[in-house]
Amino acid sequence: MAAQIWDQPREIDRRLAQYFNSTRDQWIEIVKAMVGGRGGCTANNSKAAPGFYAWDNGIYRMRYIFRKEGWINGCEAGVETIVNQELKKQVTVMNADEGTGDKSRSPRNRTPKGAANEKLADLNDQFEMFKRHEIIKPPSDHLPIWYLCTYDNGSTVRAELSRPTKFISSHFVKFDERIFIIQGDEWEKIALTPPADAGPEFEIDVRRK
Repeated sequence: MAAQIWDQPREIDRRLAQYFNSTRDQWIEIVKAMVGGRGGCTANNSKAAPGFYAWDNGIYRMRYIFRKEGWINGCEAGVETIVNQELKKQVTVMNADEGTGDKSRSPRNRTPKGAANEKLADLNDQFEMFKRHEIIKPPSDHLPIWYLCTYDNGSTVRAELSRPTKFISSHFVKFDERIFIIQGDEWEKIALTPPADAGPEFEIDVRRK
């Protein structure tokens, strides 16, 4: 089954409100933090530093924003998340490739991931099969997990909030629903918009090298 893709402003706003009780601007602030983390690294940093700091800044900013909204910190199978039991959702962040925000492709994690992410994708798939009335019971102690996939190649930034259902050879290969957060050429204008609140700021170089 092809993924449902929400890429029109009204659809995006409706789904974010319905699924996460959130706004697009909140997720954009997290993307900004991830871009700032990657952009703050230099040639003297370790090879893994840009990806780590993008991920860590994203987790920090996500928790900073959403704990005020009633979400709590989570960690399932070693994957750092935010969790909302009432909404029955959990969310994490991911550095993704150029398939992000592209309707003809789907995002892939930039670096290989292990068995924990494979397990979470499989559990998501089980929930979807249960919803379609197939003969399977959903895991009672697991909440569906969504990934804020962020692509940043130094000149282009795209992002989407998506739910993976298939994982092969250390990479996500299938998503059943995708909500586009930043697409096309939106980034340059977005990067110049100041943060929505007085939380920690992350410097973003819009002159991209």
